Amino acid sequence: MKRQYVYIGTIVLLAAAVVLLIGLLSRETFEKHGSIGVEAFGADGNDQQDDSSAIQAAIDYSYENDKLPVKLLGKSYLLKRGLQLKEGITLEMGMATKLLAEGDFNVLEAEQKTSIRNGTIEITTPEFRSAAIYVSGKEQVWTTDRIHIENVTLYNSSGTNRGEGISFNAGTSGEFISFVNVSGVNVSGFHSAVLLQAAPPGGGKDYNFINGNRFINMTLDDCIVCININSAVTIPNEVSGNMFENLQIQLTERTDKAVILSGSNNIIEGMVWDASFIKDSQTLIELTEESSGNLLKLNLPTERVVDEGQSNHFSSLDE
Repeated sequence: MKRQYVYIGTIVLLAAAVVLLIGLLSRETFEKHGSIGVEAFGADGNDQQDDSSAIQAAIDYSYENDKLPVKLLGKSYLLKRGLQLKEGITLEMGMATKLLAEGDFNVLEAEQKTSIRNGTIEITTPEFRSAAIYVSGKEQVWTTDRIHIENVTLYNSSGTNRGEGISFNAGTSGEFISFVNVSGVNVSGFHSAVLLQAAPPGGGKDYNFINGNRFINMTLDDCIVCININSAVTIPNEVSGNMFENLQIQLTERTDKAVILSGSNNIIEGMVWDASFIKDSQTLIELTEESSGNLLKLNLPTERVVDEGQSNHFSSLDE
């Protein structure tokens, strides 16, 4: 009987060792050089197959384990559904990496404490009406939970000028997005390059706001509206204190407005190119009646500005 117990115990130990070895080999397969490679989850790239599930599986694995960066380097990955970038995860693309979105969905929805770096998100189909990068106020992003979006190209190549490049949305009671950093991002071919929108909260008890975010060193090209800020002038639904600096805004024949601005105390500064593409009588800067205390410094004549708000200040770059 004693030998039988020893035999059973040995079998149990061997089984445990095998399980541990398989686990270690699995981690070694997925984790290389301190990051997660999507190829280990079946994302081949360049094969015209949908890589959505494989890339999401890599993100989920990282989230459930050590939250290592998820890397997509140098290939073109086809997406037929959106990706949820989970809390604490960095999505790192190579400069030549492309995410090719086919359909109508938010391509990347970023939760708090996430980072998106490099690469291109390209919209390839005309039915697209969503956002390339979307942040929901449900995430309640604050100083310690902030999101960083850096050196990414967002391009709607379908020719339809639909959807948004970057969309921040505080849509129901108690939602907010603050202190997000967006830097070095190029946005081309959308309806709105950047859309910040705070809706009235339900129930009248809480506030919705999108405040204190930074957008720097961006190029906004060939969009119907380059910057679109939609809110009340103040609480309960406000967009205020956001800073847009060192912008390059390229207008085309398809552009309707360089800026539509509600909210308060936002700052927009940059260079606007080729206003001559748009007829002289057309307004390029619209400050709505729900705007107050905003500062804009752009190289446009005052004749191109309509200000229906209060205490806004517009100046050209040479003033």
